[in-house]
Amino acid sequence: MPLSLSISTVSEPKRDWEFWPLSGHRVLVLVWLVSIIIALYALQSWLWPANSAPHTTLESIWSWGALLWLAAVVPGTLGLIGMLSYRHATHLDKVKPINNLVSLRIVSRGTNVRALTETIRRCQWEMARTPLFPHVIEVVTDTKNILLPAPNDDLHYIIVPHDYVTQNKSLYKARALHYATLASPLQGGAWIVHLDEETQLTPSGIKGICAMIAEEEASGSLRVGQGAILYHRTWAEHPFLTLADNVRTGDDFARFHFQHKLGLTVFGMHGSYIVVRNDIEKSIGFDFGPNGSITEDSFWALVAMESGRRCRWVDGYLEEQSTQSVADFIKQRRRWFQGLAKVTWYAPVKLRWRLSLGTNTVLWALAPFATLYTIGHFFFGFATEWWIRFLANYSFASFEVLYLIGLKANLDEYGVTAWWKRAGWYLSQLVLLPAYSIMESLGVLAAIFRPVAGFHVVKK
Repeated sequence: MPLSLSISTVSEPKRDWEFWPLSGHRVLVLVWLVSIIIALYALQSWLWPANSAPHTTLESIWSWGALLWLAAVVPGTLGLIGMLSYRHATHLDKVKPINNLVSLRIVSRGTNVRALTETIRRCQWEMARTPLFPHVIEVVTDTKNILLPAPNDDLHYIIVPHDYVTQNKSLYKARALHYATLASPLQGGAWIVHLDEETQLTPSGIKGICAMIAEEEASGSLRVGQGAILYHRTWAEHPFLTLADNVRTGDDFARFHFQHKLGLTVFGMHGSYIVVRNDIEKSIGFDFGPNGSITEDSFWALVAMESGRRCRWVDGYLEEQSTQSVADFIKQRRRWFQGLAKVTWYAPVKLRWRLSLGTNTVLWALAPFATLYTIGHFFFGFATEWWIRFLANYSFASFEVLYLIGLKANLDEYGVTAWWKRAGWYLSQLVLLPAYSIMESLGVLAAIFRPVAGFHVVKK
């Protein structure tokens, strides 16, 4: 990668939650979408085989394989609606302090001491700079005698006993989270912000969390909140994989924002940056058994929705970091796919709550076959119906826009302002998109053809 970034881990950009004017975001999304569609048509006319009609039965069957391209139309459209309805917050500087106690609950195996220590220190540092609510940092781990910061008034450790077994024999993070609901001394009216061991606070995230809690307490709705996560912390060390995860930030602004506008977690939830009141979390727990222990976050979201809980968007951002190897990237996606499949099949909720997540998982399963078909089409392709080609280009363009929107958010948070640097990163993102599509596809194929038991923890 010819470009480089030199950013302090805890540097604070100016107005890190307002990247563009309110109307400008929608214009940008539409301009990118239309421009990419036009570029795809131009590229196809140059690269694809001559548009000859199929003659044999085999050729006809192969030609209709282009329908695989349409698997992304529905999720792409829902994502586009989410992006077009998104508004970057402009009110966070006016947020007033609240008296509600907030637990910053970090769950970790305790094996990555460096990452966990950095997250603890970042939480302490950011809360000292932006003290909008009383807080406690709760570190939930099943590892003893590790070199972590000493406990004090704002830092408590919840050690999960080695022999602890839940009633339904939940595993991994779900087991630890369930133990925390029982062992934590928090009162029911306190709020919890769930963090992974590498998820760190930012000033905008603190303000957004504060604003959400104030609004939910005032209204009595007590909805479960979630916001967007940025992945730029190790950009300088891992630029290729940081660009690969920009799709996750883009999807936060897209499908996940769309579901929070509806108030329904129809696509599940991330395990990090969940904001929930303690009494609500305790009433649900995390004891979902082994089938609910791979993606316990989405399992929990469906159970919460079944019990009548609704969700909302949280303004502001938290920071994470990407995986450090392509192999871990693929294994991470494999775990997500396997876990979501189990959620769809085993979550003890009505079919209507599982249907959307299940449909999305099935469509995700078709993505690698669509990628393989696209590669084959270069060598053995025939004329495609105009409407299939248009919808395929539209859905692929919406997918590319996710990466670009995610990239823009990370660049702005990082403070990259030079136009030539930004242009270089945008060009890199577009050029590398085929590689990222293949990596995402390999994760799904691994889940389908080489599933594994257990919970793979990626190196970060």
